[in-house]
Amino acid sequence: MTQTGLVAITNCGVPLHYAVDIKADYAGIAVFERAAQGTQSGMAGVMPWAELRSHLETPPSLGNNAGFVDLSYNEVLVPDLPGAAHGGIYKGRSYIFADGMRGRDELVDYSLIDIAVGHNGQPLPWRNRFAQSAREKVDLSFRHRARAQIANALVIFMPLEAPFDQLRIEVLCDQDPIFLNGTEIAGRVDDATIPKDGQWFRQFYFHAVAAEGAVLTVPAGGRAEVAVALHWNADSAPCAHALALKLESDAGYLPKRRLVTGPDGTGSFAVEALGLAPGDQIAVKINTEHYTAIGKMVLEVV
Repeated sequence: MTQTGLVAITNCGVPLHYAVDIKADYAGIAVFERAAQGTQSGMAGVMPWAELRSHLETPPSLGNNAGFVDLSYNEVLVPDLPGAAHGGIYKGRSYIFADGMRGRDELVDYSLIDIAVGHNGQPLPWRNRFAQSAREKVDLSFRHRARAQIANALVIFMPLEAPFDQLRIEVLCDQDPIFLNGTEIAGRVDDATIPKDGQWFRQFYFHAVAAEGAVLTVPAGGRAEVAVALHWNADSAPCAHALALKLESDAGYLPKRRLVTGPDGTGSFAVEALGLAPGDQIAVKINTEHYTAIGKMVLEVV
């Protein structure tokens, strides 16, 4: 498992300033546009930081926790905003809650949650990037941002469903954000040190492989049981977790297309080489609820 807690990804060239609030049952971010020198008021007037902070330290209650953005006091100028030399224009806040109404099965094992900002600097509703993956396989971070025309602000890595304060959460910023309700920072990473291949997330997740000693052959017309194990990507250590997986193959027959690993992260599935001859191959792809191909096994027909 990887480092958990709030991590600031600094020197991102972000022209915005943030306030972050992380608790076990929610995570949220408030967005500010830095004001220019001499700015006297925002479109919604002026509000001192102490007053706005009191508002921000009370999580929004929008009735159903569906992810609507809270725009109360939007566009006020906060002249004494911490970390902003000339104050900032408040643009709203976006939160994700562990309970309440959600999209169908959006918060599951192997999720990647983004809270982004749009062209106008306002925060957008949270989304599980991987909820699209089964259909579109949009896992490259830069491609995801380009097609959605957004800039990520807060990214929640959820390889295993857990309370938000037990996950790794990254805020993409030029300086440390404002910390609300006692939120603490666990570390900082300079953006210049992050590989620009769009695959940063992978090291924090896991993959499925053939378990040690697994038989990867199937007799023609016969059946075999294939043992599977989950391992963390970063160090290949066992990922001990009960997880529901989905299976698909390009040949042969899978009597069951669902596999639930045991608490130790291991399990097995049956495959049959019906209608196949020696020398043929059966490729079995292992998927999570939303994300395709956390593992692939090629079985030889003998």
